[in-house]
Amino acid sequence: MAEHGTIHDDSHTDYHAAKAMAAARMKRGVWTDRFAERFEPFAARRMDCGLPREAIDRVAEGKNYVSYRGIGMAKDPFDMVLYPILLHEIAPKTVIELGAYTGASALWMADTLATSGIESRVISVDIDLSLIDERAKSRGDIEFLEGDCNRIETLFPPDFLEQLPHPLVVIDDAHVNIAGVYRHFHEHALARGDYLVIEDTIPWMPGTFGPASEAGESEAWGDWKWREIETFFAEHAEHYRVDRYYTDFFGYNATWNWNGFVKRL
Repeated sequence: MAEHGTIHDDSHTDYHAAKAMAAARMKRGVWTDRFAERFEPFAARRMDCGLPREAIDRVAEGKNYVSYRGIGMAKDPFDMVLYPILLHEIAPKTVIELGAYTGASALWMADTLATSGIESRVISVDIDLSLIDERAKSRGDIEFLEGDCNRIETLFPPDFLEQLPHPLVVIDDAHVNIAGVYRHFHEHALARGDYLVIEDTIPWMPGTFGPASEAGESEAWGDWKWREIETFFAEHAEHYRVDRYYTDFFGYNATWNWNGFVKRL
């Protein structure tokens, strides 16, 4: 046993080699050579997942019980890992979240950005803000807007979007007016290097939100959202690429957001 205060000899491990490798091959927390071709056209991606359906079913049940700072958040473990890496890499000046729920997600992202020393503004919207926790409301770097994504032009007027600082990350967790919302942000907000994160494109998730004991038997979410976003990206194929670093981080589409981490070119 080594004496107190002495340095242990770790030459028998690859600890130092791993540190050196990370220093040489990482940029802003991202392994630069993880994938030979990091960005792929949307049309080249399969609607498939490298994880078995049974594993997704177990995660789907557990995610309903996820909380942040004591506030229900319902985030899956993949998002909990991937979002902090994405936010650190992109260092967005603005984050727009469509679908606020309790405000826990906005609070988590604001905390994550602050921890990374990134000055950013989080704008979170919902058709009903009655569930927003007071701890999220009290944050000066989070703004909650109440409105309907079916009237996205009123919720986010073009002149408002065009004045937002970039980089910009737009997160779609609202699941309504897909074509209209994406077209609006494409025309008035998303610029080169910005990201559109499309949540819940996985067709296996339960069709009813909430703990299994309350939701009961439920049909799967289905692939309706995939079909709608597929049409949008077919129309704008030259402007967007799927970022494999996030979609395939744990295996092919091993995330709730199949082909859902998209970069504007």
